[in-house]
Amino acid sequence: MEDKKVSPQEYNEVRLKIGLLEKDIQTTGNLLEKVSESIEKIQEMNLNLIKMLTLHEQRHSQHEKAKDEMKEDIRDLHSRISTQSRQLGDRLDQFEQHVTTRLDELKTDLFNYNKTNNGVNDSGNNTLLKKIDNLNEWRWMVIGAVALAAWIIGELDLLNKFFK
Repeated sequence: MEDKKVSPQEYNEVRLKIGLLEKDIQTTGNLLEKVSESIEKIQEMNLNLIKMLTLHEQRHSQHEKAKDEMKEDIRDLHSRISTQSRQLGDRLDQFEQHVTTRLDELKTDLFNYNKTNNGVNDSGNNTLLKKIDNLNEWRWMVIGAVALAAWIIGELDLLNKFFK
């Protein structure tokens, strides 16, 4: 092996290059630390996002379940209202039928009474006429109530369409 003498200038150049390499290694080490920290923060954010998505999915499913239950409740209420309105209509029809029948009977009684008394007007006849007038008033009130109930039922059907 031959010993080569290294000149001081070459020696200084080598030292400079070694110094630059050391500085590059230190800078690369700092960059790697920052990249490592960034990766850890990204992993933390990823975990937080996963938790948020899971929570959002749970809330969404609960919302869907509540929405389905509300729709079912609305259907049940609509069914109950329809049933009650039908029953109310039937009862009002029966009441109206009863009042009409009763009025017809009273008219027949009054006609027969007038026939037997030859048109003589007494206080009993006035009482009978008052009863007939009273029953006529009730009949019109019942007819008005039936019309009002039909109108309300119609309005409720409109509300039901908004919730479907």
